[in-house]
Amino acid sequence: MDTAEIQRILGHSVLDPFSILGVAQDCTADDIKAAYRTKSRLIHPDKTKHDQARPAFEKLKRAEAELMDDAKRTSIQRMMQEARRELAAEWKAEVASGKRKPEDADESSSIFDDAALAKYRSIAIDLEWKRRQQLKKQMATEGAAARRDEEQASEKQRKREADKAWEANRESRVDSWRTFQAKGNASSESLAPTTEQLAPDEEPFSDEGPFSDEEEEDDDDEEPALRYKRLGGNVHTLFEKDTASTLIASERFLVLGTHWGNVIIIDFEGNEVKKWRAHSTTVNSVSVDIDNEYVASAGDDGRVVVHGLYNDDVTIVNYSRPVKAVALDPYYSRKASRRFVSGGTAGQLIMYEKKWFGKSDSILFTSAGPIQTIRWQENLVAWACDEGVQLYNTDRGARISQIARPEGSPRPDLYTCRLHWKDDRTLLIGWANFVQVVALKEREQPHQSPALGFVGADADSGPLLYAEVSVMFRTDFVVCGLALYRDSFLVFTYGDHQTVDGMAATDDSQVPQEERQHRVRDAQPPELRMIDWNLEEVSSDVLPLEGFPLLQPNDYGLAHSAARPQATLSKSPRPENEFEGGSSPQASEADTWFILSPKQLVAVRPRGLADHVQWLTEREDYQQALAAIEEAYRGDGQWAIYRDQIKTAEYQKIGQTYAQMLMDNGNCAEAAQVCTRVLPQDSTPEAIEAWESWIFAFAETGSLHEIAPFIPTTTMQLSSTVYEMVLAFLLTSDIGEFKRLVFAWPASLFNAYSVVLAVEDQYGKAVSADDQRSLKEIMAFLYDRLNQPSKSLRCHLELFTDGIPARVRRENLFDAVRDKAELVLRYDDHTLGLEHDEAVSLQSRCEAEGVQLLTDNTDAIPSASVVKQLVNAPEHLHVYLHTLLAKDPHLGAPFADLQVELYAEYNPEKLLNFLRISTYYTFDKALEICEERSLVPEMVFILGRMGDNHRALMLIIDQLRDVPRAIEFAKEQNDPELWNDLVMYSRDKPEFIIGLLELGGTHTNPTKVLQNIPPELKIPGIRRALTNVLHDYHLQVELCTDCKHVLDGDCELLSDGLRRVQHQGMEVESDQMCLACQLPLENMPAGSSNVLAFWCGHIYHDKCILLPEVQRKTQIDSLNNLMNSSTVDLIKRSQRLVRSPASQRRILLQAKLDRTTMIRQYSPMCPVCVEYDQKKMQQARTGWSPAERKDRGPNGDDDSIDISEPTELPPMQMLQI
Repeated sequence: MDTAEIQRILGHSVLDPFSILGVAQDCTADDIKAAYRTKSRLIHPDKTKHDQARPAFEKLKRAEAELMDDAKRTSIQRMMQEARRELAAEWKAEVASGKRKPEDADESSSIFDDAALAKYRSIAIDLEWKRRQQLKKQMATEGAAARRDEEQASEKQRKREADKAWEANRESRVDSWRTFQAKGNASSESLAPTTEQLAPDEEPFSDEGPFSDEEEEDDDDEEPALRYKRLGGNVHTLFEKDTASTLIASERFLVLGTHWGNVIIIDFEGNEVKKWRAHSTTVNSVSVDIDNEYVASAGDDGRVVVHGLYNDDVTIVNYSRPVKAVALDPYYSRKASRRFVSGGTAGQLIMYEKKWFGKSDSILFTSAGPIQTIRWQENLVAWACDEGVQLYNTDRGARISQIARPEGSPRPDLYTCRLHWKDDRTLLIGWANFVQVVALKEREQPHQSPALGFVGADADSGPLLYAEVSVMFRTDFVVCGLALYRDSFLVFTYGDHQTVDGMAATDDSQVPQEERQHRVRDAQPPELRMIDWNLEEVSSDVLPLEGFPLLQPNDYGLAHSAARPQATLSKSPRPENEFEGGSSPQASEADTWFILSPKQLVAVRPRGLADHVQWLTEREDYQQALAAIEEAYRGDGQWAIYRDQIKTAEYQKIGQTYAQMLMDNGNCAEAAQVCTRVLPQDSTPEAIEAWESWIFAFAETGSLHEIAPFIPTTTMQLSSTVYEMVLAFLLTSDIGEFKRLVFAWPASLFNAYSVVLAVEDQYGKAVSADDQRSLKEIMAFLYDRLNQPSKSLRCHLELFTDGIPARVRRENLFDAVRDKAELVLRYDDHTLGLEHDEAVSLQSRCEAEGVQLLTDNTDAIPSASVVKQLVNAPEHLHVYLHTLLAKDPHLGAPFADLQVELYAEYNPEKLLNFLRISTYYTFDKALEICEERSLVPEMVFILGRMGDNHRALMLIIDQLRDVPRAIEFAKEQNDPELWNDLVMYSRDKPEFIIGLLELGGTHTNPTKVLQNIPPELKIPGIRRALTNVLHDYHLQVELCTDCKHVLDGDCELLSDGLRRVQHQGMEVESDQMCLACQLPLENMPAGSSNVLAFWCGHIYHDKCILLPEVQRKTQIDSLNNLMNSSTVDLIKRSQRLVRSPASQRRILLQAKLDRTTMIRQYSPMCPVCVEYDQKKMQQARTGWSPAERKDRGPNGDDDSIDISEPTELPPMQMLQI
């Protein structure tokens, strides 16, 4: 019950709340409440587990709410009345024009009510469409006005700030620009440096690069590869009183050394986490172990300080000479040796470590100049000195190799060497304007002894390595930092080719004082360049860092962090989490580089998906933006690791913007595909509203056919108004797509009855045969869905759909095809190919599924109804009646006369057979039909059935002139007069005479035929005919003789068998019962002396079967005495054991005589057998069995036979014992 109610509610449109609640249009509020309570009990989701219970209940609740609102109910009622008036006017116009019959335009019929409801839905859909269009226009107008006001306010604010900054920095900007022009730097013509100071919380660099002038954006439309951001937080307060000297980045934080000797731990957003004063002068270098637990620093005060971040462990080593570089063992916190290496102006590389006997310093290398830079990677230490870059293996305790300083490079103390370990086997070296890539490779194991200078490999020290410079190139700039990004070099540079040319002078004393001062004041801003392995520059970003005109290459630095910088720093009280970001380590997405200048820190990150999408959307390239987002969501491409940067809402917003742009450009097809990808697919109200809004937008542009294939039907269910609107549009524009959607959409999405009414109306207007067929298929499908098999089968039969007869049998739909006999027969014609003029036999047509369906179910499909329908299709009627005749000749009895005419018209060769087997046709009418068509054989048969044999014979003789047929006809009738007529007619016709002599056989006398032949008549073949007659006569005589011999032999054989049976004895026991008195045979009644036994096996006392008067008449007493005496003599003779043959013959002869005497005197019969024979005879005469006569009673209508009358029966033989 609940399932049927749910399906009923879902089948109605939301525009018809009266039908949903099942109340009349003039209902009251109480009626609405009562209906709602009744139906809500059936379909409430808490009371039924049906999967569609919730949508149905929500639909019911919505209908109740609308009808309880008096204004809405009145509006709906008014619209329904208007729809009825419009429909009535349309139907009246159709009646006046002859398109509709007057009886079909009855306003009180259910058909009119259904059509009026469909009309109301159409009006409601149009009103809803107009309302949404008006609402959309209103929202667009309001939104455009709001955006315009916001843009104007934002533009005014931006102009005020730009004017203020412009005036504040006018003088410095003009001086810098004049200096730059005087130098004639062609490579930087478009990049004007600026010393503009940025506010602490202001972003210094846009996503397009450091410079974001509108003119440059117009000229350069290439997307930048990197994203820049100045660190905010409280770093700017540190730089107010101090300046940065060195920087290193770990996975969790940054370590900053200053010129005042401070070591500061800051997070990736620029917030100070921890700070201590480690040195009294400039901090030259800092280092962090791999576990981020210890920080080492080296300063000009000659000290190296190792400070624990999570404990109070502080190690201070004083070397009394300025220390320029320090590097902690990567596993410093894990090893008890607590090793680190340091070097400075003393030119010694010293390894500090703790041993079991105390602390010790080991000098690993001594240089003529200072040690500038140290980098420790796993078990490899690299440092730079005047001789070049040295490599040392800490596990082996031996130096691996030396990479000499490039020839022609400037003094190392002027331009610090930059080292960067890419991995354990790749080292990047930047010497002033030279870049080298050093690859460490394993050396083959040597076989020489250690005494020859080779150190073999062992399990603890690892493989032998050697260094090889794989790449080296010279640049037009000074290298201030070096790293690898993907397949490119990331080089932080200073100056240009003029700067490099100026480095040729190895001594500043050779440079004029004015030139040195000019260099100091007018330095160019640094750049971050990306160079591929083909040594081609991919990109270059100018970085106008704060105070850059006064800075030198050694003032800059580049630190690399392999982990993704986190947004915030955790404030967990646990020490191990003090410097961790807010996200888990698994959130790492890409490397980050940090640019160091004395007064500023800048974070450089690869541009993520959000940056890429923003850059594309600003240029209105929404197609590429969507493609990038979708590719990242799939986990493909370079943006896959950034897929979490774009949320679903933003993706949908970009997609809808793109779809709107496509629609504005008239590309609705692509807009529909974009909507399918970006619109939400969940069943939330927001998602439903978004889909409905876009569908109405497509309807407004007349392109619903583009979005129709993508409308959701399973993941969410929109309003039925939307689905019906789409179907109504496609019905008049694209019938093929309309058909596909009707077949594909679930039944609960739209009102099938309303749709089928619209399809019927459109069917009458369709011109194309293909459109009519498609509409017919749609009607068949919808009628099936509406459970109207009669209309559905009509459409299916007209469409010749496969399997319709089988479906009728399977679903017991015989009542639905009762009035469609002609369609069923046409269906058979199509199946057999008669539409293509193919020759098909009557038998094949009768075996077709359709006609078999009609004839096999005459109880459900009466033959009279079928014949009435097929009157105007006589050929189909003929097929039906012929099939019916084959099933049961009696079923077609009322149509026998009609069938005679049909056979004569379509299958004359089968008419004679029908005339033979049927007895229901009228002879006169049948004869008349045959005479009209000159069907002589059939006329002969009918005349024979009518008794007009003479006329029939004359037809055979005169028209057919078929002698064998005439003779055969005479044989069938077996009429002597007919034979006489045939003989008299044949006397002057030689062919008939020959035929009578050869074929007449025993029916005619050859002598009579010969006697009637005129003497002068010449008969060809008479000799052969007479010879055959004589031959046949002799053959008959021989046959009779042989038959007599066979009969005599059979009689003799049967007689012998009868005698043998009669000679056999019959066993009689003394305890057997007499069938008459039911007493044992040995108990002889008074007056009885013998026992009578019949061949049938029944035994009686002689007195029980013979009446007294018969005994007197036959002198039974004397016979008994004779028999008794004979019996006594026989017993005596037996006792004397007389065994002579003569005695035996006499005894046998005496018994035969006794038996013969008794039979001659009277002929007794077995009463039991006589009674049985009488009953069989009576049954044969009356035709009723005794049980049947008993059921009919003694007063039945049938005449009864008096069974008391004696019946003459042949006597039965008796044996006297």
